[in-house]
Order: sequence, then structure tokens, then C-alpha cells
Amino acid sequence: MSVVAQAVVGTIVTGSVYGLVGVGFALLFRASKVLSFAQGGFMLLGAFVFYSLVTGGRPFLPAVLVTMITVAAFSAVVYVLIFARVAAREAFATSVATIGLAGVLQAAVGIRYGTAPLSLPDVVSTRAFRILGAVVQVADIVAVVMAVTVVAALVLILRHSQIGLRMNAVADNATLAVHLGISSARIATVAWALAGGTAALAGIAFSLRSAVDPVGVANIGLLAFPAIILGGLGSVGGALAGGLLLAGIQNAVRIGIGAGWVDFVSFALMLGFLFFRPSGLFGKAEVVRL
Repeated sequence: MSVVAQAVVGTIVTGSVYGLVGVGFALLFRASKVLSFAQGGFMLLGAFVFYSLVTGGRPFLPAVLVTMITVAAFSAVVYVLIFARVAAREAFATSVATIGLAGVLQAAVGIRYGTAPLSLPDVVSTRAFRILGAVVQVADIVAVVMAVTVVAALVLILRHSQIGLRMNAVADNATLAVHLGISSARIATVAWALAGGTAALAGIAFSLRSAVDPVGVANIGLLAFPAIILGGLGSVGGALAGGLLLAGIQNAVRIGIGAGWVDFVSFALMLGFLFFRPSGLFGKAEVVRL
């Protein structure tokens, strides 16, 4: 019973981190049809900004807010200064360019902090609870709360705010949205800022559970990619659902046939969805008329 319960807890927590990364993918794809492979780099940047703040004596919540705002602002500035003109002409070229951005961020962090994992101070309680035979740490609860809060807030923003409605209009028909006076560049800038902020939160959530690991944090951005394919590109709620589903499948594979098969099954499943259901479980299929 304890093994199953612990696997369920691990699924929820890991899936929440995947979901935090995935919402950034979804927002950028909705706004500009760009697949950003820089989410792992923004995660890494967020984790080390947070590390610098808390080791400098900043309390947990202010450090989280400052980190999120800093990375969000940096992400928006990077889009405006570097990617805006390219994205306006060719989304695919922008997607490829984000791979270079991820490499630059990872190299910059390595130069500044080194490549060895760094331990965070005890910014959250180290207490653990036993629930139905599973050990649940406070850091696990924080990660889940972050993911649920962010996804709920973004869903409300997309459905009920002016910027959200404009983002939906661009996602549905970018050409028509421009004719209606909606600035696609402004919407894309907001999407990049939100994607950077959510990636920073994912970096914090991951680091709280283990350590600020340059390799581990950056890799999560890539490992979370199958989650957004499962949930559906462009679906914010689907990003969290896909993250939970992927984490559950990974835990089942790890327990059933061994940890060595986890990546194989994850990416094989992603390929299967891309071939047979490219819109994912919750994404909206696009109809192309010839």
C-alpha cells in the first residue's frame, strides 16, 4: 500500500512541475504558434535567481514574487529585442532559435554558479506528513499549490479578462484579430512574460524538492515536452492534465518494468500522439481547407 501511495504522491508532485512548465509552452503556442525550447533555460534562471535571493536572506514569498517578476520581465525583453521580428515572419525559425537561447542561459548560469548542485537553505518547513502510508513533504505541497494556483489563475485570465480574450482571438484567427485592431506583437510579449514567470515557478518548485541542480532543472524543460503534447498544444488546463498523466505513466513504467524504460515510453507516447492525435487530449484540432 505504501509503495502505491508514494507513487500517487510522486505522480501529483512531478505532474504539477510538468504542468508549470507546460503552461508556458501552451501560452506561447496560443499567442504566436511558437514552440519554445527555452522553457528549461527560464526554469534554470528562475531557480538560481531564487537561490541568490534566499541565500541573501530574503524571505520565501518575497523571493518567489521577485523571481517570477524578474524572469517574466527578462523573457518579455528577450522577445521584444531578439525574437519579435523573426516571429512575425516565421514561427518555425523562432522555435529553432529558442534552442540557442536555452543554451546561452545554461552556459551563463554555469559561468556564474558552476555546474555542481547547490543546496537551498530551509526556506520552507522540513516537516513531513504521512498520509495513507505515503510521506508528503511541505515542499511537495508547495509545488502542487503553485501549479494549481497558476493554472486556475491563467484559465480565469483567458476567459474573463480583456488581455485573455484578445489572446484567444489571436489563437483562433491571428489574421482576423489583426484586422480587428488587436496587436499580435503585444499579445506575444505578454505570452512570453507569462511563460517566463511560470517557468521560473517550475524551477523553484523543482529545486525545493531536491537541490538547485543546473543539469536536472534544465532537463525538466525537455522532459516536460511530452506532457504538453498529451494535454494538447494551446490548452492551459490540458498542460496540467497532461503533466499529471505523463507523471503517472512514468511512475507506472518505473515500478512495472524499470526506470531505464521511462524516457523511452514517454517519448514513444509523444510520437504516437503526434502521429494519431496531434491535437492532444484537450487541444483543439485545426481544420485546414484546401
